[in-house]
Amino acid sequence: MKQSIHKFLLPILGLVTALVMVLPSGLAHATDTKWINQVWNDYKAYNKKITEAYKADQQQMDANYKEYLKQYTDRMNSVENKVLADQKEWNEKLQADLTKLQEQYGGSREKADDLRKYKQMINPKFMDSPMNRYATQANRNFLNSTMWEYAKELNENFLNSKTWKYKKDINPNFLDSPAFKYKNAVNENFLNSPMQKLKMASSKDYVNSPMLRYNLGKISKTKAQQEYAKIYKEQTANLAAIIKANKQAIANTEAETRKELDALHEKSVDDLENQREETLRSISEMRARICGEGLSWQPLLKAQ
Repeated sequence: MKQSIHKFLLPILGLVTALVMVLPSGLAHATDTKWINQVWNDYKAYNKKITEAYKADQQQMDANYKEYLKQYTDRMNSVENKVLADQKEWNEKLQADLTKLQEQYGGSREKADDLRKYKQMINPKFMDSPMNRYATQANRNFLNSTMWEYAKELNENFLNSKTWKYKKDINPNFLDSPAFKYKNAVNENFLNSPMQKLKMASSKDYVNSPMLRYNLGKISKTKAQQEYAKIYKEQTANLAAIIKANKQAIANTEAETRKELDALHEKSVDDLENQREETLRSISEMRARICGEGLSWQPLLKAQ
């Protein structure tokens, strides 16, 4: 009887042994769900840290841009207001001066032509007169004038202006801008982003992830740990590189824009000052022809 039972059990034991030998090692041991959960929780913590850092960086970039725009716009407005006030003062002064000269020399035939020219020269509405040229260069609405060029580069809505380009680079919704690349790199739902790849590798619910294959017993825990460690290292390094490159690109844009606007400010001040000097000098020379004495003035903008 014992021999019969022994003969009956031998094939069964052999089959069990064979199955154990051919099944993956993962199925021969209980799945470490604690480790699986820890990997996922660690990913969520990492994602939260990076996402919060991105939001803080974006807020800082927006704040830097607003500060830049206010600072440089205020400076431009200061120049413009000073020039416009100067023009108003000279218009009033020269009109009063013309009245006196007409009273004094209006009866002289020799002075009549010069008085007529003087009247035209000091009229800001007389085409291409000295005062007209001064007024034109300070008019931001006059195409290609000094102030038009200055205001254009500070206009965030003027296509390809320096400020438009700066605003574009920090706009996370502008396709392929540095801010756009930064935002999507840390977005776990953006297709093929480093964060999405890390998320998929960290979850037991994504096809072909090491965590899923381990959970199904297709690979051992050691193999899963090795594969996951490699993916984690690659994607976090990739993410760090993308963040660094695009933050640097934005920093470069800000620095370059400020540098260019500083240069434009100096050029605009020089151009306006030179136009004012040319205007007053030509008017002064004409006045000297009439009465023997020219005008006197001091630089307006050079001290700024």
